[in-house]
Amino acid sequence: MKPDYKLVAKAKYIHTTADLASELWHEVYKRYYPAKQLDTLVEALQSAEAIEEDIDNDVNYFLVFLGDKLIGYFAWKMENTVLHLLHLYLKPEYRGKAIGRDIVMSCERLARGEGRGRVCCEVHTKCLPVQQFFKARGYRILKPVENAAAGISMQLTEMEKML
Repeated sequence: MKPDYKLVAKAKYIHTTADLASELWHEVYKRYYPAKQLDTLVEALQSAEAIEEDIDNDVNYFLVFLGDKLIGYFAWKMENTVLHLLHLYLKPEYRGKAIGRDIVMSCERLARGEGRGRVCCEVHTKCLPVQQFFKARGYRILKPVENAAAGISMQLTEMEKML
């Protein structure tokens, strides 16, 4: 069964995305941030209000369904010559099943179709399996990126693939 992607536009789906983001961010990042910092990051970056603001700034969020099961979400934004893949999160039991690969390939096809020459993403520097996931798909590491949200430092690594 192939996953379906549902564009997040209505308030109901924005709240569903925020709830899922909170669940997944707490699972993924608990080893890198103390609980209170993680709560603050989720509130600042993936709350319903933050997602709505992103959407107002041309970020496209999609919920990922397998049948009737909500299994993840992703988001991207087109800028100049690049598609920025901003978020890609799947529930743990759906990782390693080629769903993430298919989402990345869909984003790459979209970027090519829109005349963009590359896809970029930022990955937490300590998330080595995620970096390996992107390297296996032809992405290369560009540079470390020091980013802060709500006063909390986030160590990220920028990666890109030329199309």
